[in-house]
Amino acid sequence: PSATHASMSATLAMSLPALHGPVANARAVRGGVQTRSRPRAARMSRAVLPVRTRATMGQRRPKFGRGLAVIVNASASESQPPTDDNGGDGNDGKGPRPGTGDEIYDAWPEWVPEGLRLNTDDVYTVLITFAVSLAFRATIAEPRFIPSLSMYPTFDIGDRLIAEKITYRFKHDPFPGDVIIFHPPKTPKTSTALTKEVFIKRVVAVAGDTVEVKKGELYVNGTSRGKELKLEPATYNMDPQVVPAGDVFVMGDNRNNSFDSHIWGPLPKENILGRACFKYWPPQKFGGLPKYPSQVPAVPERY
Repeated sequence: PSATHASMSATLAMSLPALHGPVANARAVRGGVQTRSRPRAARMSRAVLPVRTRATMGQRRPKFGRGLAVIVNASASESQPPTDDNGGDGNDGKGPRPGTGDEIYDAWPEWVPEGLRLNTDDVYTVLITFAVSLAFRATIAEPRFIPSLSMYPTFDIGDRLIAEKITYRFKHDPFPGDVIIFHPPKTPKTSTALTKEVFIKRVVAVAGDTVEVKKGELYVNGTSRGKELKLEPATYNMDPQVVPAGDVFVMGDNRNNSFDSHIWGPLPKENILGRACFKYWPPQKFGGLPKYPSQVPAVPERY
């Protein structure tokens, strides 16, 4: 009996593994889910799958051994910076490179000529140039053109000149004979709209001077002044008047065709914008302005 029992035990021990395999496999594929016997690789993947990275977030959890490969690849990608075939600038060659200003350039419609398409650098250049131009005109000098014959023959219609703004601001006040540009003052003879216009006239007298027009001539402190520059004798008379402090008296060289101080009175110095210094157009007239008569005395110290 003992020998028989030992033989049966050995036979049973040899047959159980053979029977265990089919039963285990049948259970493993039942319902498409492996429930019992799992490969070792699957057990390893279960141990590392809970470790989530940016490379795996939002993706389906890989099965079995693939999880290990995902973790390894994600670690490698995080340890090395991304590279591309275009020098690392992030541009795939199909569009404008970010940060270079080409986005604005490529945003122009097709019908705009290529020479007129501006990028960011072009826009900055235009804005800076415009700002510098405005600052220059406001503080240093500005060009002006002559629209009338009030200063003829010194200036003709269409002549262009440069008016500088530094002398009266930092050096001295206007002298007799200076040609100035200014806004006319608000008086009963000048409208509000007219005070916004820019006039050009000649300073003929300063504060404290006595001015009058008689016999076709301008007299300042009893002395004829400016007859060398005027076009023709004046056809009007003006009673003597003293120029107030802080004002100047201006007139056009074309005495009979000039809207000036003999009509609306003295000009406050704060209305003066600048001093005409030379003509630049037309080319044959390029140069400085004619000198005022040499017999004009020096500006009084009180001024």
